[in-house]
Amino acid sequence: MHKFFILFVLSFLFIYPIQAQFKGGFYVGINGSQVDGDKLAGFYKLGANLSVAVEYPFAEHFGASMEISYTQKGSQTKWVQGIPRQFFLKLDYIEVPLMLNYHDNKKVTLSAGIGINSLVYVYKDDIIYSNPYWNYAYPDLIKNTDIELKAGGSYQLNKHWLINVLYSYSIIAMGRSVESIYLNGGVYNNLVSFRLGYLILGKADK
Repeated sequence: MHKFFILFVLSFLFIYPIQAQFKGGFYVGINGSQVDGDKLAGFYKLGANLSVAVEYPFAEHFGASMEISYTQKGSQTKWVQGIPRQFFLKLDYIEVPLMLNYHDNKKVTLSAGIGINSLVYVYKDDIIYSNPYWNYAYPDLIKNTDIELKAGGSYQLNKHWLINVLYSYSIIAMGRSVESIYLNGGVYNNLVSFRLGYLILGKADK
């Protein structure tokens, strides 16, 4: 709970003093994630995405933005009725995405950038169950820092509300598994985020 309180305080300090010059806002949404390299496929691990963002417009159609996010990632086996869950990995991060944004003349924004992420919580659940159809590689090392490439877009519903889709993938291995097929046993965060955003506009935009 204290992590969410810290995020709230940072959000207030981050937006309020500069909202007159910058565009800012809040996002809330859901992640669908997997870990490439654990021999499982599918974005079955769901998690929350809570973010605060600020953008500096430096040209007619372009802006640079930064976020502070609390986001939940990980991996798990697909739910099958009558079969206990085999594998569950929960990874919670504080993220700082740095993005370059292109705004058209209407309602669409396209974004790309990099995210620097700090691991704050790990939960592992490995249930032993005799089933020949399950085959996964359990990560034996998870790093405290993950760096991701990010790309996505937004559609503005009205003056304040927008919907956002964001894809993220680790640039370098965020951990290791002895059974991973990737170079040096690397494992990688792979996720899609669906978010609802609320914009706080600067004086020039009101």
